[in-house]
Amino acid sequence: MSARSPHPSSPGLRRLHGAAVVRIGFGLLWAADATFKWQPGFIHGQTISADLGAASTVHTPVIHQWLDFWHTVGSAHPMLFAVGTAIVESLIALGLIFGAFSNLVFVGSAVFSLGIWSSAEAFGLPWSPGTTDPGTSIGYVFASLALFYAFAGATWSLDSRIRPKLGRFRALSSRLPAAAEPTGADA
Repeated sequence: MSARSPHPSSPGLRRLHGAAVVRIGFGLLWAADATFKWQPGFIHGQTISADLGAASTVHTPVIHQWLDFWHTVGSAHPMLFAVGTAIVESLIALGLIFGAFSNLVFVGSAVFSLGIWSSAEAFGLPWSPGTTDPGTSIGYVFASLALFYAFAGATWSLDSRIRPKLGRFRALSSRLPAAAEPTGADA
């Protein structure tokens, strides 16, 4: 056991392993989502107009303009927009599954999910009788941030190997929290 690793039976390590399991599961969910993005209908830009076309149903001016902006961006080069989306989702999935650059991936997936929620999901709008949820991507935002705060990339990840080599960029990868560091009794 190295001096930097917590004792194998410590409660802190068990929590980190639990967070790592959730991280890997979340990565598999992102991988499934990315797989759909690589399908011909999406990748050739055939569904972009429908995916980003909610502006016509939302009448709040600022939100309508925001949605219309993304519809215009996606419609200008639908295949490029679709391939970019598929690549980003694939990279998020790989980063989560392998625990590489975890801090960057957690924050990046939260920002990307917020972008999806505020554009393709139109903030869950329009809210009307019978509406049951505000959209799924907002849940991805909170899940990503929860994994960040749980140090989910600290164990069962590539971060433990790459962090020492990153120098001033080591903040991009997850570290062991101070609570999981070995104490005199654990060492």
